[in-house]
Amino acid sequence: MTVPDPLAEVRAEFAAGLALRIDTMRAALGALEAAFGIANAEALYRAAHSLAGTAGSFGAEGLAHVASDLESLARSWLARGQAAPEEWRIAKAAITELEAAAREYRATTPSGVLRSPAARLAVVGELASLINAAVDMREIFQGAILKVHRVLDFRRASVVLLDDTAAHYYLHTLFDKERGGFVAGAAVFPINQGVVGQAIRTGRPMRVNALPGTEGILLQEGKRVSAMIVPLHVGDRVIGALNFGHEDPEHYTEEDLDWAVVLGRQIETSLYYSKLLSTIAEQREALAREHAAVQGQRNQLEALIDASDAAIMLVGPDRRIAHANAEMAWLVGIPREAVLGAGLDTVHRFLGSSFLDPTALPVQEHALSGDVALRDRVELSFPRRAVYQRVVAPVRESGGSLLGHIVLYRDVTHEVEVERAKSEFVSVVSHELRTPMTSVKTSLSLLLAGAAGSLESASRELLEIALRNADRLIRLVNDLLDLSRLEAGRLEVQLEPVSLEDSIAASLEAVAAFAAEQGVTIATRPPPEPQVVLGVPDVVNLLANAIKFSPRGGRVEVAWRREDGYAVTEVSDQGPGIPADKLQAIFEPFRQLDSSTTREHGGAGLGLAISEGIVEALGGRLWAESELGAGSRFFVRLPLAAATPSPPDSSRPSPPQPRPATVLLAHADPDWQRLVAVGARPEGWRIVPAATGAEALAHLREAPVDLAV
Repeated sequence: MTVPDPLAEVRAEFAAGLALRIDTMRAALGALEAAFGIANAEALYRAAHSLAGTAGSFGAEGLAHVASDLESLARSWLARGQAAPEEWRIAKAAITELEAAAREYRATTPSGVLRSPAARLAVVGELASLINAAVDMREIFQGAILKVHRVLDFRRASVVLLDDTAAHYYLHTLFDKERGGFVAGAAVFPINQGVVGQAIRTGRPMRVNALPGTEGILLQEGKRVSAMIVPLHVGDRVIGALNFGHEDPEHYTEEDLDWAVVLGRQIETSLYYSKLLSTIAEQREALAREHAAVQGQRNQLEALIDASDAAIMLVGPDRRIAHANAEMAWLVGIPREAVLGAGLDTVHRFLGSSFLDPTALPVQEHALSGDVALRDRVELSFPRRAVYQRVVAPVRESGGSLLGHIVLYRDVTHEVEVERAKSEFVSVVSHELRTPMTSVKTSLSLLLAGAAGSLESASRELLEIALRNADRLIRLVNDLLDLSRLEAGRLEVQLEPVSLEDSIAASLEAVAAFAAEQGVTIATRPPPEPQVVLGVPDVVNLLANAIKFSPRGGRVEVAWRREDGYAVTEVSDQGPGIPADKLQAIFEPFRQLDSSTTREHGGAGLGLAISEGIVEALGGRLWAESELGAGSRFFVRLPLAAATPSPPDSSRPSPPQPRPATVLLAHADPDWQRLVAVGARPEGWRIVPAATGAEALAHLREAPVDLAV
């Protein structure tokens, strides 16, 4: 008599599922070989681990041995984060051995009844093992559906989940037997419609013998289908439903529904622990990473502030000092520990008495109460008298919200002294150069005028070259003097009504020779009505620049117009243009675009800086616009005068006829005295030299003169 095997049905079910297990491992291995990833390595490890344990319990030693080897290999990959090239061959060979061992096992195992209690019990056990090893929701759902399919007949199976509002449910996982397995689906349904919505709302499982097919259960083009819907709970809340659908009506029994509920409960338990604990762990890790990153950034910022030689403090939105370095505490005059956390008003009480300018503190208060940056220089008397560069700037988060302000004081006393010494040096040297250079120019001019006799053409040409370069050097000296006056704030301007047309005409006359030499044409576009401005605008430098950078045969245009109570003069050229990022730099002293430009066109780079200073002193503005390859345009904007200058009175009597004059020349340079005497001789003037002021006064007491210079 043959004793029946009580585990025959379970063994048959295990044998029937071997192909699916091996296919899962083969797919994971193929994905790993294409691009190594931890997720695929974990999938391979879990599949091999499950097969090794189940095969060992059924006595399938060949299967268990090969699966164990593959499990160990996958575990080593997870530990190393990579696979060696020769290990791919070993893994593929193991898959081939598993297929051979599976064929042998199936050949010795009779087929069982799929829907028997023992077969289903085995699936529940495997399902528990799979779910407990997985943490990803999609992996849990797909693994459960694949295992259930071995013991439950269905055309479609799906998992739907509630959205955050709990007003709709959406398709999360969809299996369709006719379409070859899992398919992509994106559908959303209102919770107050359909049997699935009813099951979710009530929280009770449902078996329906005949209903129209739906996307989540079965799409059957109007035919009646049968279905089972099992709500899924996490704690006391329904999060979705597990659905099974078959093409035929009345296909499922109450026993099938009970078994589906058991599966649902198993999934719920795993979901609770895997999803919830995983979410908590992820949140904890994310918070820890975020806190560490924020703390690291704060530590870096504080270290940079502490290492700075400038006095820096961070003011929070609550007007308390969030951080301050030792330099700031020294500047305020209290211990650093007392500064940290102190109110801004307290710090300002100590700092306020140090300002030499009493308006400096209210300006800082205003900047700290708004979102506009402040950058200026202030002078403090404590802890020592010094000049500081002060910066107050708002600090914002990525979204734009104001987080507070940073306040910085940097000692620039030495820089100020160096700037002052530089300006004084330039002024003194330029002044000392002007006198001898004027003498050189005058001597050359007198020689060219025939003061020492007639000149041969060769001699005249050499003198003309010398005179032109003397003029260049004098212009440079004058520019240096103007720049030193601008920097020292000593530039004097006459705010009197001036005809803009006359001023531009004078400027054009000054550069006419230079334009002719360069082969550049100058055109004007005057407005219909004359414009009168306050002060003489400096257009000569702008015209000289336009001519200098224009090509031979090019054209420079000067236009002026009235605009909102101002007169705007525009000087345009056909030069190479200026890069957009250099339009501000060209107004800095001694700046040229690059060294090649300096060599080609010459110049010290002072003209635009001086022009800008003069225009600003007249209450106007100077700026440039340009495009590379399309020339440049310079604009001078000056306030219009309230009244026009009076025209010359034609009724005035004509001046008297010139007569020989006596000129008292008070100048310490004897060379200059002789030059003036030589130049005045053709006019019949008598020059009376005086080396000092006292000598000049003595001459005046002795005899009157027509002119004293």
